[in-house]
Amino acid sequence: MLHIVETRQPGRSAARPRAAGRLVGGVLLSLALVGAITACGPSEPQPDVDTLRASFIAQIESIDLVADLEADGDDVRFVRPDGSGEDVEWRVRIDSLDVESGGGEGAQVLGHVLSAWTANGRPISVWQGPTGRPMTDMPHWVLDAGLATECLALWDEEAKAWGWT
Repeated sequence: MLHIVETRQPGRSAARPRAAGRLVGGVLLSLALVGAITACGPSEPQPDVDTLRASFIAQIESIDLVADLEADGDDVRFVRPDGSGEDVEWRVRIDSLDVESGGGEGAQVLGHVLSAWTANGRPISVWQGPTGRPMTDMPHWVLDAGLATECLALWDEEAKAWGWT
């Protein structure tokens, strides 16, 4: 609370309180604007392509031994050692991000990410296996994190976050 006491010194003009009133008005307006901005503050995360992209990148970063991660828009680079301990330079290019909401209240929100991965410049491949199921040479540590060249994420409304499984 702002409390202002006006005192008049003998011999001073009465114009002084008017100037102080303008100053007080300006201070009050500033305080009101700060309060309005604070009240609007940062909103809760929403299931959109921006949070999906950020979560995808965070999921990569959370993988054990991933280092020096750099993200520039839809291009992600990082280093991780291979089985022999040699550092491998990885690049992930996010080709598309899509968020779909099922119909009706309480319907699951699904995030779909298509990406291209390379290791030391060699593309990670996906092909049709002999049983008709897709096969890949993507390392298990990527797959175990719920990631792949094509992956899905589910929005957890309670946690306000994407889940990768």
